[in-house]
Amino acid sequence: MPAVKAMLLPTRAACIGTLLMMVAMPVAAQSLKDTFRPLVAEANLGAGYAQMLNLAATPDIGAARFEIDDGGNQPTIDIFRLPYQSRWLALSRDSDLYWRVSGDYLQQKEDLDVGGGSIASKWSAYSLTGGLLAKIRLGNGFTLAPALDFGVARLDNRADYDGTANLLKPFFDELLFNWRTNAWLVTPSVQLGWNRIDEGRRISISGHVARSWISSFGESDRVLEFNETANIYSLRAEHAAPTDMQLAGRPLDWVIYGGYAGFFGPNRDVLGFTSVAEVGVGMETPLVTDQKSADRARLGASYLFGEHVRGWTISLSLQY
Repeated sequence: MPAVKAMLLPTRAACIGTLLMMVAMPVAAQSLKDTFRPLVAEANLGAGYAQMLNLAATPDIGAARFEIDDGGNQPTIDIFRLPYQSRWLALSRDSDLYWRVSGDYLQQKEDLDVGGGSIASKWSAYSLTGGLLAKIRLGNGFTLAPALDFGVARLDNRADYDGTANLLKPFFDELLFNWRTNAWLVTPSVQLGWNRIDEGRRISISGHVARSWISSFGESDRVLEFNETANIYSLRAEHAAPTDMQLAGRPLDWVIYGGYAGFFGPNRDVLGFTSVAEVGVGMETPLVTDQKSADRARLGASYLFGEHVRGWTISLSLQY
């Protein structure tokens, strides 16, 4: 069975069609499952599972609700992020080392039509990452920021069968649905940014690229084992200016921002979309008032769009 392309749920079409034909055969259920097992192993579904974990664990595509429309069942994705970073020590006069951690959660839901029935599938991905980030000031407003992060993640599926789809439960369960796995992630990345602050106005432009090595462990079935790589990039621009208002004694700025992010590499389209653009507005205030480039708390709203995807978010976040 070939790998299934453009699939948020990486089992959308080929596996269901194949197994429906199998069910019609007068063969014992266990024999059918044993026949189906190597087909799952050959389908390279791990590429889709790894990309889900990559989307959950890397911050290039921000927390938001996404709706996918690639001609299939129009699944949805919700992403939540809780990051934190802090300066650790000075490496030189022009460079500092930071430590950072992030807890992230992704949920994907999709209803699959199967003849006279349906399968309601929900994927959940949890990740906890931590690493080191160096900020190297190059001069003229440019900063280079290489980083290395390590993470552990969990991916599980919960599915409910309805109608004639219940006939598929003995074959799909623990191979395509209702299973779990853990995974390790190693992610080197680099960001190049330019920042200018002039009379209270701030302009920043940055580009970021990351590559993750993702390896599963503790699978509920060994046929689910995978070792994959996943790549992601992002571009972002922001413009902030003062409002002459204050919040708790701190200056309040308005900000507009835009970005573009996506996947690259051979498995870039397995989630049903390859890239997404973002435009947003917000209000922000510095956490520390006596620093020119202080960390900031931001309340923002943005709209995301791209080929086969759209989304939105209202967020309260820390900007570093």
